[in-house]
Amino acid sequence: MAEDWLSAAEIAALALPKLPTSKRGINLRATDECWHHRERSGRGGGREYHISSLPEDARIELARRAAADAVVTATPALPVPPKDSSPALPVTVQARLRQDYKLAILTAFDSFHAASGDGLTPARHKFVGFYNARQIDVPDWVRAACPTISMSSLERWARVRASGDATALSGRYGNRKGSGVLDSAVADIKGFMVAMLVENPHLAMHQVRTVLIQRFGHDVELFDGSTRAMPSERRLLDLWNDWRAKNRQLHLALTNPDDWKNKHRAAIGSYSEGIERPNQLWEIDASPSDVLLTDGRHSIYVVVDVYTRRIMILVTKVPRTSAVLLLIRRAILAWGMPETIKTDNGSDFTSREAERAYHLIGARHLTCTPYSPEQKPHVERAIGTVQHGFMPLLPGYTGHNVAVRQAIRSRETFANRLGESDADIFRARLTGPELQALADEWVGNVYQHAPHEGLCDRTPHALAAECAGREARLTDERQLDLLLMPVPDGGTRTVGKKGIRVEGADFWSVDLIPYIGTGDRFDVRLDPEEMGRVWVYHSEPFSFLCIAENPERMGLSRAALAAEAAELQKRLIAAGKAAIRAAKKRFQPHELADALIGKPAATVTALPTAAPPPALPAPSAPALQPSAGLIAAQRAIAAATPATPRPRDATEQARTADIARRIAAPSQPAEKPEDRWWRRAQDIEARIAADADVSEDELEWLHSIESAAWYRARKNDAARKAAFARAVE
Repeated sequence: MAEDWLSAAEIAALALPKLPTSKRGINLRATDECWHHRERSGRGGGREYHISSLPEDARIELARRAAADAVVTATPALPVPPKDSSPALPVTVQARLRQDYKLAILTAFDSFHAASGDGLTPARHKFVGFYNARQIDVPDWVRAACPTISMSSLERWARVRASGDATALSGRYGNRKGSGVLDSAVADIKGFMVAMLVENPHLAMHQVRTVLIQRFGHDVELFDGSTRAMPSERRLLDLWNDWRAKNRQLHLALTNPDDWKNKHRAAIGSYSEGIERPNQLWEIDASPSDVLLTDGRHSIYVVVDVYTRRIMILVTKVPRTSAVLLLIRRAILAWGMPETIKTDNGSDFTSREAERAYHLIGARHLTCTPYSPEQKPHVERAIGTVQHGFMPLLPGYTGHNVAVRQAIRSRETFANRLGESDADIFRARLTGPELQALADEWVGNVYQHAPHEGLCDRTPHALAAECAGREARLTDERQLDLLLMPVPDGGTRTVGKKGIRVEGADFWSVDLIPYIGTGDRFDVRLDPEEMGRVWVYHSEPFSFLCIAENPERMGLSRAALAAEAAELQKRLIAAGKAAIRAAKKRFQPHELADALIGKPAATVTALPTAAPPPALPAPSAPALQPSAGLIAAQRAIAAATPATPRPRDATEQARTADIARRIAAPSQPAEKPEDRWWRRAQDIEARIAADADVSEDELEWLHSIESAAWYRARKNDAARKAAFARAVE
């Protein structure tokens, strides 16, 4: 080493063994061990220490490095290329802007000085005054970057330009970045503060500083061995804001994962990829309506045909399976039969009746991963369009979030709102059926004719028209009655004197008269659009019988219904008695006695065969009018007559035949999602036991379901069965 005397800073920078690495530490060590020193000459002063005072290990390391330097020095040096005379450009846009506007101002001053004939200092005084008074013509971008200047600034810029290094005019901003107290602290105070604010974003900064002081103390130890006071609240706030600005995506992912998915999650793929025909995939979802109705808040179900982007909306008071089945029934009648239906894991989509319906119509049911709405993006976007594009136009709009809802509430003063219901505050005017009618009109007149970017700016109506005739359709609408929701407690009922009883109400139709008290059980299904009506079917084979109505709910007169029923029942019994009397005339009492004592069969008159039940005669009294139930039943039976089917190709005929076979065949119990998950869990556990390959995703999934009630129940049941099998053996 060329130098035998080194300052404390130079020794610390060498990082020698068994010596501190900070200037303060070297000075303390030198004082304790009385190192040989001298006063340092030159700017700053201080002490220099002779290398002979250093510990032996440190002197050996110095000698080693000196030897290495000597080897390098002995190596012939390569010729140094000539220095580029062109000045380097500033590294950032901001630095380049600072350099450019300073050069522009200096150029303007040179012209001003040459024209003024004044000395340098008087010219500078005048130029600064005129510039600050906006009397010096410079480009707008120069004025925006530097509105005012001072004498000292002008002199300093001129000196820097005269030195030949114009890049120095860009300034040395940011050289201290990353050298603050918390950046240089030994303890990770900044990381602790960030974690605390991410977990508790509502903490005030004085509370944050109090926690930091309690944990790390008032003085912060730095890497150079020095200590500094804990930064002020304002400085901590600046550090927090700076971290958030540099880590916007990470901060949002930590504080609002759903919002992060919407704004930052990469969306390179497409969930409509591979969709090549209408009805190949339907997506269904539900959402609370943003419009308050006169009878409270309702929900909306939306179904989307992914290929054509056409949608259908159903307004319902309570989200449940019956609403899902009604929406599917409507969509099938309008669009044709779906191949695949995709939903979330809600109970209204995965119930036994829903799975049964999917099986009957031959549609594959796919469910999304829990808490992953991005897996059915088309229906999510459609619901957003309905909530933001249609609902705000209606009376009773409550807003899509709390902020908008509160803004609507604030239109009235507190005094005016006091004691009012939500329906009054939000000006609710519509009923459920009225909202349904408006939604159907909006879909048909607005949404279906709006160009969609995903359809290459075509409209759903135009694309559906192009695909007309390519959908598989049912020729008999009555087959879709299986999608209606069965009544509770098994779905079947017998006919009593007051008709069929469902959920505490009696439903009546004249077509039920022949079955009163017979014990025959009928498949009864609820009408999802009318609480006062049920649909009645023969169970085996499944066939439509009638529509039964509740008089109170349908506004019918029980007296008129009773008179009609009495008249029809009287005629039915009279017709039956007449048939029996006619049969009795065909044999005499002695013939029966002869048959019982064994006389030849030739002398015995054969008993008549049973006649079929007589048809119900129409009422003859002119004052007796048929009920609404009878009229509805006649219309339903007339509607069941299939229209002339359109020509269909072989593929469509085969699909329709398969659907009809499924409907006619006895329904098999639908597989529950837990059955599929249990088989998957058993497969993973078997591979783990066999020491086979199992992915991390499968292990994580298996761990996530181990605490589920259904998994524990099936696990315990399997253990009991295994123990019983071992005991039997």
